[in-house]
Amino acid sequence: MNNDVIWWVVTLLVGAWVILCMIAAIVILHRGWAFLRVTTVVDRNSDKTATKNFLALLQDAKENMVVYDDGNKMDGSIYEEDKVIDAVRRKLSENPKFRLSCYFNVDDDMPFRRVLEKHERVRIVTGSGDRPEDDVHYKIIDGGIKAHISRHAFASQERRYRVIDFTKVPRGRLPHVVDVLLEPYKAHALSVGVW
Repeated sequence: MNNDVIWWVVTLLVGAWVILCMIAAIVILHRGWAFLRVTTVVDRNSDKTATKNFLALLQDAKENMVVYDDGNKMDGSIYEEDKVIDAVRRKLSENPKFRLSCYFNVDDDMPFRRVLEKHERVRIVTGSGDRPEDDVHYKIIDGGIKAHISRHAFASQERRYRVIDFTKVPRGRLPHVVDVLLEPYKAHALSVGVW
């Protein structure tokens, strides 16, 4: 009789342990599966590609876009292009919810800034002008549903970028996945006051 009780207790404990392990495995798989739903495109950047990616993100944005540009004024910059400025103006006029926040590390007199900085739903912040070792550029829409990130040595001809698309991540997992993959960029945007 005593052996039967011990056997049942051991069976119940082992069964509970197996069930807990299965639940933990399902949770881990579910969380990992959400990360597998992220799409990332990696390629080389050019002024033409940067313009194309900016316009694509702008078109997909529903509520906001955060732009950070560490560089200085360069010929061919997307912020010099009329089609970029016109696309932002169109977005602002067609979507009354849309807001644009920009942080530029230098105070260059560029058409983008002149045309858009007085708009009530555009915020342009200027940094100290101190250059970090690497140029960093990012654009993030709608709290992280998509992002374009580029980091390269100053004046480098080899400018690589990543477009990260979170649109296939399940809604319940989206904030966690975005926070893990975009945390340094979100933290930076918060620190400079554009998030």
